[in-house]
Parts: sequence; C-alpha cells; structure tokens
Amino acid sequence: MNKFIIGLFLFGFLVSNSFSGEQVDLTTPITKPAISYYSVSRLGLDWDAARIEIHLKFAPTGEELIVGYSGVEATNLMVIMNKKNFSTVSMQKTILQKLIADGKLAGTISGSPD
Repeated sequence: MNKFIIGLFLFGFLVSNSFSGEQVDLTTPITKPAISYYSVSRLGLDWDAARIEIHLKFAPTGEELIVGYSGVEATNLMVIMNKKNFSTVSMQKTILQKLIADGKLAGTISGSPD
C-alpha cells in the first residue's frame, strides 16, 4: 500500500511539473472575427441609482459591450425617454444616435425596427 501511495505522489509530481513554462509561439496569431456592428440587446434604467446601462451585442460571436450613463445625465436622459414618442424614430435608433453623438460609438445606423 505504501508503494502505491508513493507511486501516486511521484506520478502527480511528474505530471504537474511537465506542463510548466513551455509554449508554442504561433507564426501567424489567431485573431477573433472583426466586429463590424453592434445592436441593442438590453436597456437598464435604474431611477433610484440614477444609472442607465445599455448592452450592445455583436450577434455572430456574442461579444458584448456595455455602455452607461450615471448621475444627473442619466436622470435627464430617462426623463426625456419617458416622455418621447418613438413612433417615427424607434427607441433602439434613438439610443444608437445618442451613443454616436456622445462619441461612445463611431459608425452609421442601418436596418429597420423590429
């Protein structure tokens, strides 16, 4: 039994030390797909904490970007959104326009409302 335990200990020691320090440096690095667009996937309005959290998602990979507003700016935006009529310009487009205007995203808006 003692030989078995000693054998397990030595095997564990050899295995744990055999995976340290060495790696393959790739000639051509693997890069993830370029992100060419985001769409609004979630909007969180926290009136009590004066915070807006906007989740943007790149659908093919699930990459997510979270953008936020806080304090008086968030409260003012929530008041505007609460009173806004989204019948001519959708809520998602309004959000994207605001993010672009504030320099949080760079790009143009495409597509149509769902």
